[in-house]
Amino acid sequence: MNLLELVFRNSFRKKTRFTLTCLSVVVAFFLLTTLAGIDHALNASVSNSNQYRLMTSHKISITRSLPINYQQKIKALAGVENATYVSWFGGYFQNEKNQLAVMAVDHNTYFDIFDEYKIPAEQLTSWKSTRTGLVISQSIADKYDWQIGDKVPLSSSIWMNKSGSFNWEFIVSAIYQRQDNTTDSKRIFFQHLYFDKARAYARNMTSWLSTQIKTDVDDEQVSKAIDKLFNNSDAATRTTTEQVFIKEQAQQFVDMAMVIKVVLIAVFFTLLLIVCNTMIQVNRERLNETAMMKAIGFSSLSLVKQVYLESLLMLSLGAILGSLLATLTLSQVQLQFADFLPGIAIDPSHYLTVFFLVIGAAGLCSLFPAITIKRLIISETLGARA
Repeated sequence: MNLLELVFRNSFRKKTRFTLTCLSVVVAFFLLTTLAGIDHALNASVSNSNQYRLMTSHKISITRSLPINYQQKIKALAGVENATYVSWFGGYFQNEKNQLAVMAVDHNTYFDIFDEYKIPAEQLTSWKSTRTGLVISQSIADKYDWQIGDKVPLSSSIWMNKSGSFNWEFIVSAIYQRQDNTTDSKRIFFQHLYFDKARAYARNMTSWLSTQIKTDVDDEQVSKAIDKLFNNSDAATRTTTEQVFIKEQAQQFVDMAMVIKVVLIAVFFTLLLIVCNTMIQVNRERLNETAMMKAIGFSSLSLVKQVYLESLLMLSLGAILGSLLATLTLSQVQLQFADFLPGIAIDPSHYLTVFFLVIGAAGLCSLFPAITIKRLIISETLGARA
């Protein structure tokens, strides 16, 4: 009987214990892989954002508005290539369960800066000439069966129009395609000019401004120049890169990096305790066998290797099943939440991390049994049994 066959047979001596311990490993790696997939989506949104775009919001809070004329003042700064403005509309279709990310944008400049939204040229021209036109994604068009030219009623919980109603009428004028799976496909755009004239209050104000800077300038210097420009105004600003802006918005809900670190520590501390306890118990039950094997010529190293391979088998099986289950789960989650959080996926490097975690955990779980085997005295062990 070779070593691997011996390890396999010993592992399944007590099938219930092996199965329960393995299931705990499955849960641990399922949580780790699932959180890694979600973290990948958040980091992908940040890393794929344009490094030459700056976001300017009110210094106190993003919920406070800024004057639209800030756009022209920012455009005049050195190093600035273009600037646009955006107002958050929110909104929903038919009932509040159908929430939509609707934004009023400057129709002349927005899609020049945010070119990841791929719109056919003729549709973009049509939208710019349609006062109440909407730009929607292909996924939203498919979901609600909207087509070019359809009249669409949208409601807002924030903005009331001059007629005293929160219901707004729009016409679908353009449908955009995503540049890749990290581009948000849940956003809907309409003309800020129409929005500004039709709303009942806060005219000539906007939620934030986006600035495209030249590739050969320092973004930090331009950010400071923008904030300095409005430092003494009634609406002081805070300007950051788009990467920082996206990350801050995501972390308003949860700091996923911190969550993953905490879960990782908690899960693997618990995992090590469980598997270590199992291997110590297994080793205690086999002390007489271990002593006999040493007596007939097995070295301590070969016996420790056997314990290590048993730990490795248990952890590997659990890690493979847990990671596979998480990958299958995330593939379904991605279909359901692609609009809300695009880019949910497992980075290939994660599997390399899992590999090294399994190798390291197996070594730690074999440590105490290895010490026991090394210190085992054959005569005392067999004598006690006798």
